[in-house]
Amino acid sequence: MRFKEAPPGFQCPYRDACPHLDGRSTHWIKELLRDVESDTDRDSHWAANLTEENAALWARAERLEKENAELRARLAAEHGSKFKPTRRLSLMEDDLPKRPRGAPKGHPGWNRHLPDPIDRVVRVAAPSVCPHCATAGLRPTGLQHEQLQEDIVLQPKTIVTAYQHDTAFCPRCRRPVFACAEGELRNCQIGPTAKATAVFLRQHMRLSYRQVREIFGKLFGLNFVPASAMAFDQATARAGQPIHEQLRDKVRCAQIIHADETHWRIDGQSAYIWFAGHAQFGFFHIAPSRSGEVALEIFGARFGGSLVADDYAAYNLIEPEHRQSCLAHLDRKAKEIISLIDLLPQGQQHQPDRRFCQQMRALLGDACQLARQRDAGQISFTSARAQIPEYYSRLHRICKNPCQHPEAENFRQRLLDPKRDYHRLFTFLEINHLPPTNNYAEQTLRHPVIFRKLIFGNRSTFGAKCLAINLSLLHTAKCLQREPIHLFKTLLLSGAGPAAEILFDNSS
Repeated sequence: MRFKEAPPGFQCPYRDACPHLDGRSTHWIKELLRDVESDTDRDSHWAANLTEENAALWARAERLEKENAELRARLAAEHGSKFKPTRRLSLMEDDLPKRPRGAPKGHPGWNRHLPDPIDRVVRVAAPSVCPHCATAGLRPTGLQHEQLQEDIVLQPKTIVTAYQHDTAFCPRCRRPVFACAEGELRNCQIGPTAKATAVFLRQHMRLSYRQVREIFGKLFGLNFVPASAMAFDQATARAGQPIHEQLRDKVRCAQIIHADETHWRIDGQSAYIWFAGHAQFGFFHIAPSRSGEVALEIFGARFGGSLVADDYAAYNLIEPEHRQSCLAHLDRKAKEIISLIDLLPQGQQHQPDRRFCQQMRALLGDACQLARQRDAGQISFTSARAQIPEYYSRLHRICKNPCQHPEAENFRQRLLDPKRDYHRLFTFLEINHLPPTNNYAEQTLRHPVIFRKLIFGNRSTFGAKCLAINLSLLHTAKCLQREPIHLFKTLLLSGAGPAAEILFDNSS
């Protein structure tokens, strides 16, 4: 018979080593349970751990939410910069001011300049029947109506010249030799005018070699293969190499130089096209890197002039005597930060950061306006230079307090950093005729940028070098108002010496 309860005075034989408790004593287990039940700090300890873990998770969630909002703002800003709203949608708004179409009232009309000289005269008899109402029996009035009409001639006849040379025997060369006539290229079946025009169409009009061939075939009746058009470019570049080196020397000796660089491609690999120059000349250079060694190759180790460029650190190696940071870049950066702040949720927008960027834009705008007044003669150079302490005082007041937005804080530290933009902000007020922006270099690089989108770069380093030489010659000829086709023709016929005289005649 089994008892439901132990009889009085029963002692378990396994009391000190219970097999159900892994051989442990029951007394020890009871004491352990009693200690656990009486431990008042146990729950508070776990609660504290959970509270800390919960706080850490909330902090992480808040940080991720903030990062998510910033990334969304960056994405929206990037999307807005590439896909702007159409003008048609913006014009549908009723609150936009209405402006009448066409020229203002009283504006003089535009007329073409009359061509001069007149190549031919065609006499037209007076009509006997009115061309408007078909009335017959008209009588001549004796008056004349003259109309000048200018037109082109499609596919003009090419001029084929046979140069018949009398030879003479050279005892030193041990063979008969002959001299070239004026306008003749030795051992070339295509003349210098056609080659110079092909180079102009390629470099200035940004046409492909096949398009150049098609134009010559359709309009001029001169046929050649696309490889010949490429050979014309290479021949012009080889002849213009000495002038390209002269332009590099002019860069190193100039008082004011604008410099910038942008992406390029050489055989599908990343490269960069560099520009250095001013209103009188331009120098292009294509290199596979964007390092400071390329800047040293262009400017030399000690550039003694004033450099206008962006904040790219590669220009620090040339150690220019004066350097002006591009205020347009800084203004654009402040505008981008404002757009990023506006795209954040309302609770995360820090208005002091937005106000800081707005005040910096106002300061930079006032400085650029002062430069325009100085260049226009509305204010003297001495008076403009006297404003430098006031501008730096405004800068310190604007940048006094740190910013919460990381982009705004980086921008503030960049403006106050002596190794970056601080000492380069108002250099243009210390040197007369020094511009506050680098717009000239950026506008000059527009031509290569469009060219890159059409031809996707060069296939070889030699082709990139030829392109840089021809672009330098073409841009310098444009700056000095020289005829580029005549320049290329002179290069092919007479070499770099006479071409340099044409290019730099009566110019500095």
